[in-house]
Amino acid sequence: MRGSLRAVAVVGLAVVASLFAGCSQSPLADDSYKTEIPAALEAADLGITGAYADVSLDGFTETLTVGGTVSLPEGETTQASPEFVRSVIGIVLDGRDPSMKYLDMAFRDAEDARVDVATALTSLGAAPGYDGTSITMDEARTIAEGAAR
Repeated sequence: MRGSLRAVAVVGLAVVASLFAGCSQSPLADDSYKTEIPAALEAADLGITGAYADVSLDGFTETLTVGGTVSLPEGETTQASPEFVRSVIGIVLDGRDPSMKYLDMAFRDAEDARVDVATALTSLGAAPGYDGTSITMDEARTIAEGAAR
């Protein structure tokens, strides 16, 4: 009897583990974004160098973070324009349908100061999170669709 309970427990654990694995999207499943997005950002003539893309996991919530060093146009000291932010979002989503829930933008200027994207995101109709750099992927899609019109 004890052996059969142990066997049932092992089988049950295996079933739960396989269901959990099937329900979650591992950020490691397809990591092509790690090279494709940075290459596209650097090739876009937005003044971005050292671009990167990565996924972080907080509980069951995945966030796609993109960033790099940006040379902002004269007059845009550490504040990105709505056009810059819209372009970045368009590039990130171009031909991709990320499964992540959030998009986070972490750009720095040449002096390593954080580039403010919150003002631009707000003017584009998004509601940035408490950090001022992340929006939902739905908001990102809406912004990108507005650029395509």
